[in-house]
Amino acid sequence: MVTKFLIYFIFTSNKDAQNSLFFGRDINTWLIYVLVFFGLTFLAFAWVWLSGFLEERVSGKSIKQPWE
Repeated sequence: MVTKFLIYFIFTSNKDAQNSLFFGRDINTWLIYVLVFFGLTFLAFAWVWLSGFLEERVSGKSIKQPWE
């Protein structure tokens, strides 16, 4: 049963999967969810990087490379 399930998805293209529903949602909805997820993770990464950079800059200590 698992192999039939995998073979179905191996040989289907995006055009074939366009009308399929995955967990009750179509492929375009999942693509939008993925884009929103990637956008939120990028914002979280940028926030952590920027806040760390500003904290080091305000502290008055010189910013050193990890190998120094």
